[in-house]
Amino acid sequence: MGMTSVNQAVIEALSEQIVTAYCDAAGPAGAQARDRLMGEIRHAIAEPVGTRTLAEHGPDRVNAVLADWEAQEGRRFGLRLIEIDSGRTVVTMG
Repeated sequence: MGMTSVNQAVIEALSEQIVTAYCDAAGPAGAQARDRLMGEIRHAIAEPVGTRTLAEHGPDRVNAVLADWEAQEGRRFGLRLIEIDSGRTVVTMG
């Protein structure tokens, strides 16, 4: 079975969902901080991985970015990514 890669449009959509959900729940973030978070999330899930690997390891990668961002920003919210469904381009946060 060949590995299918995740295309850039899906990565962008997933990243936007994660950042929007996180910032909506955590309170407003400055534009520069939000942009930095978006770039770090995008990088965490943009590695050339297959959809199965993204589903299995993506949440851990993203949650590490969220924890680091919280530490850098000096705020703690605790919202974490639970699941990535790249087939439907949906994330579940909790």
